[in-house]
Amino acid sequence: MTNLIDSALRFHELTPKRSPTASDDLGMRRWPEANCSLGRRAVVVGGGIGGPSGAGVLAGHFGEVVILERDYLPPSAMSRFGTPQDQHPHGLLAGGLRALDEIFPGFERVLATLGAVPVRIARDICFERADVGPLPQRDFGFVTLCASRPLIESTLRQQVEAITNVRLRRRSRATGIEPLTLGASLNRVRFIDGSVCAETIEADLVVDASGRGAPTLALLDSIGQQRPEITEIGVDLTYSTAVVPIPDDATDDWKIVLTQPDPPNLALHAVLLPTEDRRWIIAIAEHNAAAWVDSWDAFLDASRSLITRTVYKALRHAKPSDSIRHYRFPASTWKHFERLPGLPRGVLPLGDALCRFNPINGQGMSSAAQQALLLQDVSRGASMAPDPIAALQAGFMAQVASVLETPWALSTSADLAFPATRGERPDNFAETQQFEAALFRTAMADPLVHRTILAVSQLLQHHRVLHEPEILRRIEAVAPAPVFATSPLAWASAS
Repeated sequence: MTNLIDSALRFHELTPKRSPTASDDLGMRRWPEANCSLGRRAVVVGGGIGGPSGAGVLAGHFGEVVILERDYLPPSAMSRFGTPQDQHPHGLLAGGLRALDEIFPGFERVLATLGAVPVRIARDICFERADVGPLPQRDFGFVTLCASRPLIESTLRQQVEAITNVRLRRRSRATGIEPLTLGASLNRVRFIDGSVCAETIEADLVVDASGRGAPTLALLDSIGQQRPEITEIGVDLTYSTAVVPIPDDATDDWKIVLTQPDPPNLALHAVLLPTEDRRWIIAIAEHNAAAWVDSWDAFLDASRSLITRTVYKALRHAKPSDSIRHYRFPASTWKHFERLPGLPRGVLPLGDALCRFNPINGQGMSSAAQQALLLQDVSRGASMAPDPIAALQAGFMAQVASVLETPWALSTSADLAFPATRGERPDNFAETQQFEAALFRTAMADPLVHRTILAVSQLLQHHRVLHEPEILRRIEAVAPAPVFATSPLAWASAS
């Protein structure tokens, strides 16, 4: 068991060992010469995280890759209209950061050079649960980076725009996908550019990373093909977010605070993260909130109502840099494209177009990056197939559920603990909650179990690792209450 975990956690230190030089200029980076093993052109709809990540993969297999992004994209790390949630806390989990660094070698180092804050897991994290209190802050020897969503996006854009055969078209809103002719090998993407002119572009492959998957769904409707089933978990989550300068006398006991709720009694939870400009960004989230938190005094009052006073003590003498920001997230959704008999030829959904997670867990960007990494693995094999595009589609859809299962399970298992959450609960849901409680009780005393939980939560391991006999044996040794043979998360992947 130890070897299984260790193999996933060989994560090198991310802090730059030297000052940046001219050779680090992103504009000087060039991708290896592209080939046309999969096709002449790929079009990617969406310029968030999934779209550029996928474009970076496809650049090595298509003669040209075009990204269509409806927004004006700022030249630096600034918030943009198309991602209203980017003014709230975001996280690149270790698994997502590793995926981006595999797609864009050196991504970690560049992000760190630009000011992202290295965080040792779990040494620098104060993780608080109502049943066991703060988890031990053990140093497991692997690191992730904290940065604002705008910095992560702008760094990713610079990386992908440095690839010679990738073209990012800003202010280009995709309006539809249509086959050129019935059974044709090419699709046509319709879009409206910044001057409000309608244009079209032909593509061997269209990757729909648009967020909600509207282009793919509209295409299915137009050709009379069934839409995918949708699993929905209605969380009705409200964020209130504040940004404050990190005080000079701030504690060095932690860099991140993750304070969990106490369902069904307390629906408040909090996330406090450092950003690249020496500020804390703090979200207090609540399920089924009755009203917005509209003032700094109300924000402090809410922080006092959490299961601990950790966040309140950090903020009580701080002054916010701006007004309180709000965001509402109604439901997590998984569109099961993978269950369809097949997709229209040359069309592939990716990122939020497939699955949208409760954002409080910080899984969306990392899942999108890992889906792009899967696309990279599948692309290499598909290039040898008689019909490379069909092989790419089939290979990706056959495996994508394995990428989505763990973040979906982690997110929905926690959300369904609230009685007001909309969604089907499994018959053994009470047992799964008991198992989870036993898992965390064991983690307090057993570093290996603690490390395994982190490997899963950081998307470095599939949640199957929690089924391992060694883990179950360790739980039984520390938490003699009934231990169930299945992980508390196993049911969610079948939802």
